Amino acid sequence: MRRTDRLIAATVGFAIVAAVFTGLAATSLRDHRAIEREHIENAEILDAARSGILAMISIRDASAPDDVKKVLDQSTGAFKTDFEARSAAFVSVVQQAKVVTTGDVVAQGIESRDDETATVLVYATSSVTNAAGAENETRSWRLRVTMTDDHNRYKMSKVEFVA
Repeated sequence: MRRTDRLIAATVGFAIVAAVFTGLAATSLRDHRAIEREHIENAEILDAARSGILAMISIRDASAPDDVKKVLDQSTGAFKTDFEARSAAFVSVVQQAKVVTTGDVVAQGIESRDDETATVLVYATSSVTNAAGAENETRSWRLRVTMTDDHNRYKMSKVEFVA
């Protein structure tokens, strides 16, 4: 084999190796960006679930209408419709019973997820004081919350109490 033939073969071989490495790098970068997007979206979902649940379990008699509005602002679909329909009665009960609750989300995680919804499991506690005699009583909540993409913002569309 002549020297020029060896040089051409080496150049072609190098070009093939470079093309393979470039392809692998591009694929790796694409996969990395997809994973980063998923992590960011998961954080957004968990933040929205935390905020919505805290709004639900942190209610004060003095600010009940505003507290209910916070829940509604973070809700969508059937859950929002149902909660809105019952909100006037809910506010009345909270005010009459002089309810003050302060909530805390202790743990949460995404159970499942697709393009438009995610199911989040939440363990939360609240401290309850009311006219019936409760004085900073701790209540525990285990919830399954369906979060739905509502115009690029995740909102609660279903809240279930888990036994």
